[in-house]
Amino acid sequence: MFKDLEYLVKLQKIDKQLLEIDELKGDLPQIVNSLEKNIQSLEDELHNERNREKEIISEIKRLEEKIEDDKEHLKRYQDQLYLVTSNKEYDALTSEIDNVRQNIDWAEYKILELNEEMEKLKIAIKNNDLTLQEKLEEIKNRREQLNKTNQKTDEAYAKLMSEREKILSHLSLRNIREYERIAKAKDGIAVVSVQQTFEEKVDKRGNIEYIAGQVSCGGCSKVVPPQKIVEIRAGNSLIRCEFCGRMLYWDEKYSEIRRSLEEEMY
Repeated sequence: MFKDLEYLVKLQKIDKQLLEIDELKGDLPQIVNSLEKNIQSLEDELHNERNREKEIISEIKRLEEKIEDDKEHLKRYQDQLYLVTSNKEYDALTSEIDNVRQNIDWAEYKILELNEEMEKLKIAIKNNDLTLQEKLEEIKNRREQLNKTNQKTDEAYAKLMSEREKILSHLSLRNIREYERIAKAKDGIAVVSVQQTFEEKVDKRGNIEYIAGQVSCGGCSKVVPPQKIVEIRAGNSLIRCEFCGRMLYWDEKYSEIRRSLEEEMY
């Protein structure tokens, strides 16, 4: 096997182990990340709701003070009605009294609206606060699970990454890019061994022999054309599957698969 292919095979074996580590972690990293975003969103929402609660309290207080001031003005205007000496003064005062009464009515109605909003806001704050506490407890447990998994895998992961960097240093940039392109499109598997199944046959004398069957791609299981098999076994060039595009090689240990008659029955 020529060096580039040999290094690509080693690279793929390391990447398979890295994938296994990721599978061991499962979707915990994504769950933790999603929870972090959810918690941040809830905290922002609670922050805005509590700020609005303060604004409502402040606005109600301002309106109540305004109502008290307007009532004082109303009382003074009503007292002045008994002192006016002309219709013009009387009309002016009654107009002011009407305006003040309208202002009081508007402020009282606004306070009712704000109180209704406050009640809804309190319910929303309570619900969001409960949800936040649940999410905080959940993320605590998930982080503990992830940390335990990381403790088991970090050393192995670091070692594999170190070996990976050494292998990459031996490969051309062109082959690295091609490998990464295929791996990205094929769930991390860019290099696969071909598989040739040998069927067990028993002759009339009871002798067992194995008959070579078709050679297939170890990635997509499609049949590899016979003319390519010799090249793949020679390992002197990069041969790609015509169907899935993965790089193919012959593995002396795993490419030959021998099936017995018993296996064929199942």
